[in-house]
Amino acid sequence: MRITNIQKKELSDIFKKNNLNLIDFETSGEYQEFKVKFKYDYFSFSIEKTKDDTYLLSIFSIDRKNAYNLNDTWINTQKRFDNWAKQVSTELTSTTGWETFENTNFLNTEYEDLNDEFTETEKIQAKESIKELKVKIKLLNLSQEKLEIIENKLDILSLKVDELNKFDWKSLFIGTIASLIMTFIIPQEASGMFWEYIKSSFNNLKING
Repeated sequence: MRITNIQKKELSDIFKKNNLNLIDFETSGEYQEFKVKFKYDYFSFSIEKTKDDTYLLSIFSIDRKNAYNLNDTWINTQKRFDNWAKQVSTELTSTTGWETFENTNFLNTEYEDLNDEFTETEKIQAKESIKELKVKIKLLNLSQEKLEIIENKLDILSLKVDELNKFDWKSLFIGTIASLIMTFIIPQEASGMFWEYIKSSFNNLKING
């Protein structure tokens, strides 16, 4: 028994219909198993074929970190996958209104940063994180004009790593990102994913005083 390529294509069509980007997810499994997982969080949908037209589903939805498991037919599996993909898409593109405040300290800003300079290693880390963010932002399907504006802003931030101390640079970074959202350079429907890209790009950046 196996999950066919035709069935995987049907899932792919559902995925794309819900405006989800394949590059933000990873797939795994062979023959009778298939799993789709969001790279930056726990959301996932697993399928295991157990017998003719019976599939064991293990679903991590956006509102619970514990999977729920059930058996269903392929037709119903597609419907459940569509519902899951729709929920994930809505979650990733929705803003809470608290983004600026929730993310103001993800760069580990501390009082001691007021006068501390970047080390050479920290400068390299910051610049590499900005390069990574520039690549990810291209996945937001923005106009070329908006992409150029964002890239220019990020290029300035990269240059300022060599000129500013930690506190001033972090303040400039946060202000730049907030302004891109507030002026709708980053449209509201993309701001949720934009923050995910920022957090994942700077996840390994440790700039402590």
